[in-house]
Amino acid sequence: MGKNAQQKNKKRKRQELSAAAVASTHLPPPDSDDPTSDQLISPAELQSTLLVLRTLVENPDELSDPYLKPLKRDIHDIHRILTEGTTLGTSLTAKVSAALQESRFTDALILLFEMYTRRLPPKLGAIQRWVRECDATSDVDEEGDPEAMRCLDMILRVASMGTEAEKEADTRVVRGTKAVWRAREKTRGEIQVWGMMSAGKLFDTPPVSPYPNFRPVHHVPGPLRRPPNLYDSTVYASAPSAISLSPSPPTPARLDVPGVPGAFIILDVFTPAECLQIVQAASAIGFESDEAAEGSARAKTSILAKNFVWLADKPFLEHFYDRIKGFFPQTAPVADGAGGVVNGGGRLRGINARFRVYQYTQNQVYRPHIDGAWPAAGLHPETGEYMHDSSPPDNPLWSRYTLLVYLNQDIPTDTGCTTFFLPSPDRIGSMDSVKVAPIQGAVLCFPHGDTHGSLLHEGSAVGAGGGKIVIRTDLLYEAKGFGAFKPPASVGVKQGGKGEEGAGG
Repeated sequence: MGKNAQQKNKKRKRQELSAAAVASTHLPPPDSDDPTSDQLISPAELQSTLLVLRTLVENPDELSDPYLKPLKRDIHDIHRILTEGTTLGTSLTAKVSAALQESRFTDALILLFEMYTRRLPPKLGAIQRWVRECDATSDVDEEGDPEAMRCLDMILRVASMGTEAEKEADTRVVRGTKAVWRAREKTRGEIQVWGMMSAGKLFDTPPVSPYPNFRPVHHVPGPLRRPPNLYDSTVYASAPSAISLSPSPPTPARLDVPGVPGAFIILDVFTPAECLQIVQAASAIGFESDEAAEGSARAKTSILAKNFVWLADKPFLEHFYDRIKGFFPQTAPVADGAGGVVNGGGRLRGINARFRVYQYTQNQVYRPHIDGAWPAAGLHPETGEYMHDSSPPDNPLWSRYTLLVYLNQDIPTDTGCTTFFLPSPDRIGSMDSVKVAPIQGAVLCFPHGDTHGSLLHEGSAVGAGGGKIVIRTDLLYEAKGFGAFKPPASVGVKQGGKGEEGAGG
């Protein structure tokens, strides 16, 4: 066959292949392209690209032509992105993020171990993303994913390397997995809140609507939440005396959580009657659903507890603060720049008014996560408008401790705990877990806001027929004197690690 005949045959074959590709392509034809579309690549451009690639697949000899060298180079980059992740970043942090996003846990473990051996500390935002992408849990899945749990262990080791937490790992009191710690067995005057809810006896008479002394002050449609959600979110503010406070409450007492550095529980902060009133208000107004609209395939399978977002009034906040402030350092712990933590940051100032009241039902779980720092939410003093950050610009306030207020304890035995995970001192790849049982009216406290003190924890699943109601809020310190501490860049209208919704336990 002559050269001209070969060229004609090749041209005819390309035309046949292109026609077949067009017939099998479900993209809109080129002339339907919308010039106003904000897509980076139009349907017409994508169709042309697919036709070229399919033709080359059917005619691999064409790839030997020198003029296709740029195409081969770019295809190689695309393949590298698909196999290594959605970024061309060369840093270990970027590679770990990409591997976890695609559930390539073995690859992530190798990269994390390299960071650990090279002593390369990641930022808090990266730690929080990695934990979310692992999307592991301690006991809700029948089999779980052991590779994901091993990744969590290595993430914690990378986060704490060079700190007191790492140095003291072999001195922890509690060893092994799933040890349950209960600060006390009984609460004087305990009210069986969940039992009342389940039996429809939360109110003596049907509550009025709108519920007195609460009003909506902020509403965000689901798609506009950060990160986007399938459900809307509303913030309700309370008026003074919305919750009747006891004139003679019991004296609070602090107990450290064994085996969990920095974590402690304060008993008797609220009375059972005060807890019941909070649950009544949240139930009458209504708990809202919470489910992420985007994220990795694993993360999107997590349906979170329902929640009621409450902006607490000043008298209630002052009462709460007065009962706990003596149990905390009066200046914030900060990173010392050498892998350690020292006191000497900003002064203790108060409690974040933005409360997230979470309702967990059977088998609902808030998977392992690390809390990030929050600003001081409030209302504008003149307009009454809701402000995600209400502190003065010249004296910003940021949170440094998570506060979990348990509103009920009538929960099936050893379920519904707040579970802390810590790297095992015995071997890499294994974690200890300590479960803290809810105590009505008590507040579980632990540090957050930087990789040196933050604790990996989970709101573990509630047992059959049970339910748990808990408030998540934060303790605020002056950020101006934090020295080395800088709130995460993602904090603002978006909390460091969980978006505007916060994290429950």
